Amino acid sequence: MTRLPTLTICAIVMLGAAWCPADDIEGTRVYEAQRVAQRPAIDGRLDDPCWQRAMKANSFVRIIKGPVEVVQTLFQVVYDDANLYIAVTCLEPDPQAIRAEIRTRDVSSVMADDAVEIFIHPRLDEPEYYQLAANPLGARYDGRAFDPTWNAEWEAVGSVGEDAWYLECAVRFDSLGTFGAPGAIWGFNVNRDRQAGGDTEWSGWSDTMGGFHAPERFGQLVFGGTTSGVNRSQILECARYARRSIQLEDTITTALVRARGSAIDLLQPAEREQAAPMIDRAEQALAALHDFIEADQALDLEGWMRVTAELERAAADMDEVRWLIKFAELLADD
Repeated sequence: MTRLPTLTICAIVMLGAAWCPADDIEGTRVYEAQRVAQRPAIDGRLDDPCWQRAMKANSFVRIIKGPVEVVQTLFQVVYDDANLYIAVTCLEPDPQAIRAEIRTRDVSSVMADDAVEIFIHPRLDEPEYYQLAANPLGARYDGRAFDPTWNAEWEAVGSVGEDAWYLECAVRFDSLGTFGAPGAIWGFNVNRDRQAGGDTEWSGWSDTMGGFHAPERFGQLVFGGTTSGVNRSQILECARYARRSIQLEDTITTALVRARGSAIDLLQPAEREQAAPMIDRAEQALAALHDFIEADQALDLEGWMRVTAELERAAADMDEVRWLIKFAELLADD
């Protein structure tokens, strides 16, 4: 956790807005990759010093189908003069169910296994982008958009742990036709094909809304320097959650005012009993948000994610309470 006592909630949002247009703070995902002096060993273990320091991006969303709350994925990116390095952690509650059958190089059916798909769009003013995919066995597929005849020079090694599977990659810059340099901004996305849950679950870091091949909706990979301290993409991620928390706080507060008023008396005893724990959880979620803010942990990204997830659940609860009250009012009017 990075702590900057002087950064208030408003300051975080303003810092985020200074780097991206206001409308893009929530819509555009941004990750800042730091330059490293020592390359990681590509062995699928993710125990290299660079991975201990690099920010972990997560908050993957459903892209095509599957549950709204997807099993989460985390990734990290660093680079040097020669390569772009990507580490992916695919959390998995049932590792025994992971599907990893394809061992052949360059077949698209690797994406019918549990797999990670990485999309790279180096030149934002040109249409060409690249797709790299690999499963836990390290079987790889690559293509230029939908063209499978293009091949990159890259490594990918996977491993399976007790509660996740891991993928570690090194992609040669020269096979992408350009090199990363401080200040450069590329289109970038990481997607996951999860088969271990039974039905295929497709998720992604940047929401491409219905399919992975949507370069106009990729996130942004910003090439940073070797500076230590606060990663600017962490500020932006905190800003996203801070802004969302403001919206959710207003929604929940408004709903609680209504639920605490005389309208709640219209509910039948069974409905009141159903609504009571939802109202309690909403009040607890608001209290947790206020405690978190008062604790002055402005750049605690995991903390922001936690309290915002609680607020999202509370907002869903209060929406259900709102409908209970609305139906009761309609019946009372009759």
